[in-house]
Amino acid sequence: MCSTPIEARLERDPLRFARRFSSPADQEVAAFLAAMLAFGRVELFGAVLERLFAAAEGQPAAFVARGDFRALRGLYYRWHPAEDIVDLCALAGRVTRTGGFERLFSGRDTTERMTRAIDEIRASSPSRASFRRFLPSPRDGSAMKRWCLFLRWMVRTQAPDLGLWRSFSPAALVIPLDTHVFRISRLLGLVSRATPGWSAAGELTAALAKLHPADPLRYDFALAHLGISGDCRARRDDAICPACPLREICVHGR
Repeated sequence: MCSTPIEARLERDPLRFARRFSSPADQEVAAFLAAMLAFGRVELFGAVLERLFAAAEGQPAAFVARGDFRALRGLYYRWHPAEDIVDLCALAGRVTRTGGFERLFSGRDTTERMTRAIDEIRASSPSRASFRRFLPSPRDGSAMKRWCLFLRWMVRTQAPDLGLWRSFSPAALVIPLDTHVFRISRLLGLVSRATPGWSAAGELTAALAKLHPADPLRYDFALAHLGISGDCRARRDDAICPACPLREICVHGR
């Protein structure tokens, strides 16, 4: 679907931050922080993550465990002030000390896993409105894009994902539904709903599961990067559409 090699795509993907580390503990913490801040323009959140991991001095797991976040003073991103980023790091440290993120997502039903995990995190987290934006819930209809992204990285063993967890089947994952993936999926007839949300994410995941039941999210990286790269413009483009391998099933391609 994407002709550009995975490594080239990763240069504009937040997963690249977690892949810098070799320790599973560092990878998990880096993946969590990167996923939570992966919204908006790639260049903007990428710059914030560069500063965050520079402050961690190459050891994100030890950094969040230590709890000394003075190096993050003045670091903010969009509506998240520095105290939100500090509390996000503190959250990572707290979860790591109490059994890790994998424990939080134990269970069978994906909606129940996500809801229960967020409820547990909310119970010990600040109630500031800005910080709570890190903690949406399927109960509220949220697509849970950043949390689903984090889970994809942790669970899938195929490139480019990390595959650190063994208690969670790739078949149980829900696709990280962002604006790019939602728009392209509607063009391909994979989603009928008019608005993105948890129900639309489930509908798209079910459609992809018909193609690969054991690993429906194998298509997520390619779908997302069609939009991120500009290879799909969400409209007919005679310079792009005729060469697209999806043109026969795409509304604009046809």
